[in-house]
Amino acid sequence: MRTPKLILLILVGSFSAGAETLVVKSGESIQAAVDAAVTGDTVLVRAGTYSGPGGLALVQVRTSGVRLHATRSAVIDARGYRYGILVGEDAPIEPEGCPPVTVRGFEISGFTIRDAEHTGLRLAAVDGFTLRNGVYLDNDEYGAFPICSSHGLIAGNYAAGHEDAAIYVGDSSHIVVERNAVTTSAIGVEIENSTYAIVRKNQLFGNTAGVLVVVLPGLPLPFTDHVRIEENSIIQNNFPNPIAPDSGDDVGTIPTGTGILNVGGDHVTILRNVILGNDSFGVATIASPFVRFDPRIEPFVDDQRVKRNVILLNGQDPDPLRAATPGADIVFVPDLVDFATGTLIQRDPDPSDNCYGDNRFFTEFPMDVTGSLSCP
Repeated sequence: MRTPKLILLILVGSFSAGAETLVVKSGESIQAAVDAAVTGDTVLVRAGTYSGPGGLALVQVRTSGVRLHATRSAVIDARGYRYGILVGEDAPIEPEGCPPVTVRGFEISGFTIRDAEHTGLRLAAVDGFTLRNGVYLDNDEYGAFPICSSHGLIAGNYAAGHEDAAIYVGDSSHIVVERNAVTTSAIGVEIENSTYAIVRKNQLFGNTAGVLVVVLPGLPLPFTDHVRIEENSIIQNNFPNPIAPDSGDDVGTIPTGTGILNVGGDHVTILRNVILGNDSFGVATIASPFVRFDPRIEPFVDDQRVKRNVILLNGQDPDPLRAATPGADIVFVPDLVDFATGTLIQRDPDPSDNCYGDNRFFTEFPMDVTGSLSCP
């Protein structure tokens, strides 16, 4: 006997007895169904375009353990809204610490979220989440953005057309970003001031930068630590940076043609990636210049491992406005440098805890840096 799809969804998707599926049809309110849902319920959204008059978010989820399911033909048209979907509260993020967890357990699958004025899907202080098989299109800044969140999975999504990071992990821990496809955004995947993040098996192509690992000032976590970047295809990320270099926005300083850039991250492992045809560099590592704005930051990169990658045909046409070093497959600048003037600010007291091994590449800067920092 064949089980109807709706019954199967309830059986597979429910953690607790008595959980319900609330169905939303085109022309009805997703928010009304979300407000009626309790822990364990699923909101199933039918195909159609869902929009509204504008405001903070078209949909806001405040209840733990709620699931939103749809196909990609269910479109969140977020024009006029800061966020397409907001999970948790839009609380300010202060240097003193993250806000307390507001939602425990959230899942979304499917949906196309487009044209938000800031972020397609924002999760604030959420513990335990899954974002799967969605589409994020032309949201002004970010596609999917967990902040001050933990224990999350972002998988199987497509994102394009963002002026900052299409997938952005900030002040969060234990987040996995895998099997996504990202293009035509300033940054494909960004891991910022976060710990225990994994970026694996993604296709990152046609962005300004494929992957950015960075420590920025004035945030709850003054470090980025334990990041694995593995088995990704990072190819021809030569999309012109949409932000002017003199705009005052840090994104505007990222060279067009960046494969992977680590700015001050510690215990970063870059393993078995294919990194091809990025015009400025393939894998670049620099100290965090943001220590001048936040004395809590320790700027130098510690214990980075770059192993068994294919890093070829990068650095052949470096960005003349932003690339502060010669183009190359591998760039390693351990010291803290003012790239605008070329002035050395502070030397890394011991860069030898970083290493390179078994990579396929042709060019490097400085010359023979990989030989002097070979992995044991």
